[in-house]
Amino acid sequence: MASRIPHALGWSILALALLISRPTLARAEKPAAHPPTAPAVATAPHTFPDLIHRQITHILDQAAEDNNFDAAAQAMNACFDQVIAYGEQSDGRLFRQADEARRLLDQLRSIPPDHRVELLAYLRAHPDLEGALVFLVKPQFDDVPAVYALLDRLRQERGQILPRFANLAAALCVVQDGKPFTQQINENRTTSPDPLALFDYYTSNESRMLFGLREVPPELLVYVVDSTASIADMQWALAHYAGTANIGPLFFSIKYDFNNLRTGAPKKVTELGYTLPNILAYGGVCADQAYFATTVGKAIGVPTAYDWAISGEAGHAWVGFLQARGGHPFWNFNSGRYQAYQDIRGNVTDPQTRRLIPDSYVSLLAELSTSSAEDRQAAEAFTDAVDRLETLATRRAALQAAPLPQAATLQQHVNQPRTASAPDQLALLEAGLRRCAGYAPGWFAVRNMAAAGRLSLAQKQRWAALVQRLCGTRYPDFMLAVLEPMIQTVTQTPQQNQLWNAAFAAVRRRPDLAAQVRMDQARMWEQAGDLANAGQCYEDIIDRFANDGPFVIPALVGASRILQQMNQPDKVIALYEKAWLRTRRPSERIFAGYAQAANWYRVGMLLLDKLQAANRPEAAQVKAKLEAYLAGG
Repeated sequence: MASRIPHALGWSILALALLISRPTLARAEKPAAHPPTAPAVATAPHTFPDLIHRQITHILDQAAEDNNFDAAAQAMNACFDQVIAYGEQSDGRLFRQADEARRLLDQLRSIPPDHRVELLAYLRAHPDLEGALVFLVKPQFDDVPAVYALLDRLRQERGQILPRFANLAAALCVVQDGKPFTQQINENRTTSPDPLALFDYYTSNESRMLFGLREVPPELLVYVVDSTASIADMQWALAHYAGTANIGPLFFSIKYDFNNLRTGAPKKVTELGYTLPNILAYGGVCADQAYFATTVGKAIGVPTAYDWAISGEAGHAWVGFLQARGGHPFWNFNSGRYQAYQDIRGNVTDPQTRRLIPDSYVSLLAELSTSSAEDRQAAEAFTDAVDRLETLATRRAALQAAPLPQAATLQQHVNQPRTASAPDQLALLEAGLRRCAGYAPGWFAVRNMAAAGRLSLAQKQRWAALVQRLCGTRYPDFMLAVLEPMIQTVTQTPQQNQLWNAAFAAVRRRPDLAAQVRMDQARMWEQAGDLANAGQCYEDIIDRFANDGPFVIPALVGASRILQQMNQPDKVIALYEKAWLRTRRPSERIFAGYAQAANWYRVGMLLLDKLQAANRPEAAQVKAKLEAYLAGG
């Protein structure tokens, strides 16, 4: 067992850069629960931030007084519009304050009226919890009333300690928002414990959590609190593995059930009960190995993710987990990721949205730990500001930003109000990403602008260089996700083709991404009416990547379509024969449920269909080979 990182160091080992560079910001900047009595003669605000701060405080006070959260939310939207229009992009604190209050009121207005005022007062009294929660909630995915119902339950039953665990509470509320988190591990289904039990487990064992709990960003803690093991199993894991810094070897501590792989016979662990001790005692297949390692990690306070992919032969699961090396955190997705899966995209379920995302998106979350909470939230606020401008541009509406009141008394230069122009939006996004480069939605906002055709070639080139600098080596999936729309909107086919070739060179060591680029190129040539070049792109995938993933199948379909359009249907069967020769027949004897997923079998079945349709005698030989393969011969 690896030596334990002392809890006294805990997360500070992961976030050394954060502790060195964090700006000194007093939390008193947030509206107080009970603001001091105003002086008899109110003084005019001296700066624009002073003016906004007074507006925020007044709107929140009014909501607490009359419980009219609809009116308060409308007023706060107008206040945020004022910040978007006139705020200095160097003032991340101002954008964050206004956006936090806007999010708070918008989220609270969706809960029952008899709970709003009390929760508003509670959150204003505990600004760390307020900031962690309101910036973590995603209304498009989360059940917001259920999020705040769970918060209210935690407040009522664990109110004395809840504020000390702001990030943990926020993560629990968005992962367990009214619906238990579940995992389907082949034939076994696991369900998370009651969220209050999870809160008690983690807080009572805080000193034994590898990275602690209080300083871990909530975006990473969602990969801790999504445990679907029983509390008894988690306590067992903590007793046996507390302090394990390298989760990877736990994957290999589970012996492989080859009898199940080869014959499909029921697994003993399924028959005797799907628990962590039983998995360790009786073994399982890769899914069980990954479940064991990830669940033990969550029990000892390590963010982990269950990862999986489909190669050219079969599906496979492995483990991803957070590590610290040299003072910098990073996600390790290599343990249990066999050679056939090293170069294809892994998939992870986002615990908050319940949607599949590439594992490289999860890897990017490690970048958040090198930023302060204030900077992470500022990056989100700047991105929210751009989303607001984009929404207004779509509606052809304007910001609710009247000329500044008392402008003559403001001791600052008042610029012309911002617009929804691309330069204004890009400037805000860059201001946010400079504070927290790991905030993925900021990059996606740039991607969306490119997809909408709103960026010039020079802007695309500049932002492509920025994302390549950040992600080119460590997060190639993420890089390509941002680059693709930029390239696709280049109107001149030769220029677009050059960019695709450059992208191909950048990801050539990842067959899945390289094949994706070639597919994009093929579609470009088809749209341009150049069938010969389109066919060459499809054939390049067949020639290079027949055994690296499922890419060969769509490439075959595309190449067949091209041959039909070029009036060369006689070449289709030869194409499938070549592809089948290039695919590798699995050497391991596996039962039909796995065997039929192999590229060799899938391409063979497609070839058989073509041969039978053409009444070719070779069909009998191909059929015999496929049947022998399924029979284990």
